[in-house]
Amino acid sequence: MSQVKSSPRKPVRSKVVTQEKIDKRIAAGDGQGVREEYVPWIKVRAFASRGTSHVVPGVKVHRAHHLLSNAEYHYHVMLEHDRSIIDIREQFPLLPAAETHAIASSLNVRPPVYPGTSVSLVLTTDFLITQVDSTGKERLVARSMKYAKEIEDASKAEQDRLLEKLEIERLFWARRDIEWKLVLYERLSQVRIRNLLILRSYALISPALVSEKNISRMLEVISTARTDEIPLKTLLLKIAKSLYMEYKGVKCLFFHLIWVGRLRVDLKSKIIELSKPLHVEAMSLSEFSSGEVSRHA
Repeated sequence: MSQVKSSPRKPVRSKVVTQEKIDKRIAAGDGQGVREEYVPWIKVRAFASRGTSHVVPGVKVHRAHHLLSNAEYHYHVMLEHDRSIIDIREQFPLLPAAETHAIASSLNVRPPVYPGTSVSLVLTTDFLITQVDSTGKERLVARSMKYAKEIEDASKAEQDRLLEKLEIERLFWARRDIEWKLVLYERLSQVRIRNLLILRSYALISPALVSEKNISRMLEVISTARTDEIPLKTLLLKIAKSLYMEYKGVKCLFFHLIWVGRLRVDLKSKIIELSKPLHVEAMSLSEFSSGEVSRHA
């Protein structure tokens, strides 16, 4: 019997983090860039998080976003819906790591290091967000996301260590005059989140549907309809008949206009359901252009 020669084994890459590896990642552009060119420092495949991780194509910034939990994903969707936000950079590294090491030392707390090494840990902020105010001026804000229950269930030692890391993060951004806040998932409106998850599917639709003619005709029908007295599906069928459009196209355009703000709906009061009435207010183009910009960051 002939023997089959085994192919030579590839050398196993060490998982131990070294400063050389970190420097190579920085040189390659990890954690750098803006909008579509930004590269998150932590990728989903390299991180085991509590809950479900997500890699989602952005509907505002058109690249893959790496979100390490359901909480991060849901907050990300809220940020995408916010008209004042023009860039979302998740898993943003606090570099240079020597600075966070120095901040820890100044607080008389143990500087974070990679397990089994003396290499300074590259801390990250969950979201670095670029906002634009009504005058067109841009500003950066930093946000970290946590489950309140995760903090409450931790041991005293774990809570103390978490607070130490959060204080390092806060001071890092304070040195740059950038507002930093801790967001607790349980304090977010779960009704709003569920509605935004529905609407997000209609954030990007066929340009043929989003014609000013279709929009103006839809707004005209809605402005004369008693939307809070008839089921939403009945309203959409009425619009479809008036516009000589298929029901599916009308539904897509209707939900899209809610997402972009041309239709005003209270997203916090109840879940949008086709079988139930939905109070809708049509906004004119001038109202939409000059309207208040929502802020969820």
